[in-house]
Amino acid sequence: MFLKQIKDFDKKSGEADVIVSDGQYELICYCHPLENTKLGTIVTEISTLFADDIMRTEDNEYFIRKETDYYSYYLHGKVLKTQTPLIAIGEITIKLDKPLAKDIKQGEFIEFRVARLNCIIK
Repeated sequence: MFLKQIKDFDKKSGEADVIVSDGQYELICYCHPLENTKLGTIVTEISTLFADDIMRTEDNEYFIRKETDYYSYYLHGKVLKTQTPLIAIGEITIKLDKPLAKDIKQGEFIEFRVARLNCIIK
């Protein structure tokens, strides 16, 4: 996953809204700090803020739907890790800030809502 676009950047605070992509899927993320970063730079982590309504889905496909709030999304992804929840949407990996239900297993697909996605770029 890589930095595709810098949408808004505040030089004073170092905060930015960025688009992260894997070449097929893309997400708007909040990034802080963002310093001297070029497009194409590898994104090391995406994490959720206020993930909610997490449940197993029978739709075994990746899905991204932008919600009405600026950063919010409704997502379908594949569970890569259950202990420290890690989800994949294509080649994009997302670390959840909430635990998964104990009956959700690695390799299954889940659906969830998220208020914001944060990313770290190094």
